[in-house]
Amino acid sequence: MAHVNGIKALLIDLSGTLHIGDDPTPNAAQALEKLREAGVPFRLCSNTTKESETDLLARLRRIGFRVSEHEVQTSLMAARQLVHDRGYRNPLLLLSESAKAGFPQGSGEKDCVVVGLAPEELSYARLNEAFRILTGERPGGQSAVLGQSRKPALIATHRARYFADTDGALSLGPGPFITALEEAADVRAEIVGKPSRMFYELSLQGIMPGQGDGDGDGERGWRGEEVAMVGDDVRSDLGDGAVECGFVRVLVKTGKYREGDESKGVKPPDLVVESFAEFVEMLLEGKDSPLDDGISILPIRP
Repeated sequence: MAHVNGIKALLIDLSGTLHIGDDPTPNAAQALEKLREAGVPFRLCSNTTKESETDLLARLRRIGFRVSEHEVQTSLMAARQLVHDRGYRNPLLLLSESAKAGFPQGSGEKDCVVVGLAPEELSYARLNEAFRILTGERPGGQSAVLGQSRKPALIATHRARYFADTDGALSLGPGPFITALEEAADVRAEIVGKPSRMFYELSLQGIMPGQGDGDGDGERGWRGEEVAMVGDDVRSDLGDGAVECGFVRVLVKTGKYREGDESKGVKPPDLVVESFAEFVEMLLEGKDSPLDDGISILPIRP
């Protein structure tokens, strides 16, 4: 049984939940301000790889959101961190030009493949290049020789099957292309964005209890039921990692949401609402949950 009372912190998806392209979802910017005024800690968790964090922040501010750099955690950040931690020096980047910023660009043999949502990079030629890097295949039957013993890794920012495009229809996401590379090269991709547990835990590090906007020791950590993950994708936003962490999982009917999505994914969401703004209103006002199980949300005030 879901328990949405006692929610004390939020992880919030961006694309499809707060905005679609350059259009905010209904009253989303105002709802975010209400959370600040009420002292509810949150992080904006994005799998977007179509633009760098700098460009993403600029977009959000341009369309009416007051957002600070420390409030945003993206799968691009997680991918760059993994590449750095592993010592990769020359990755093949199937990313948009904007998203490539900050990744090493060495010379010689490629030592890993990083895949995100970049339609211009997901051609047959580029995917075949990635396949040959992952398998060590070279023209003439030659095998690649790396200056290290490990095989090149396949790193994926996320594997969403589709996303809500700016024309109102769904468009193909990176997931099917990642699956194709896994199947062809007989490898398993490392998913660094949502819904990986690692990504959610990383997102929560800056808003531990007692920290506020960075103050306090935050030693206790959040219990799973004290955190709500809010998103429009029951698989990528509310999937495995969110279930493992025990979060209250809130599905919004904006963005890529389509009728019947509630029954998809590893587990039905705990709560389904029309929009992010509606959920914030329910949370702060302590209105009854629309779930038919007697659950209510306790008011959150400063």
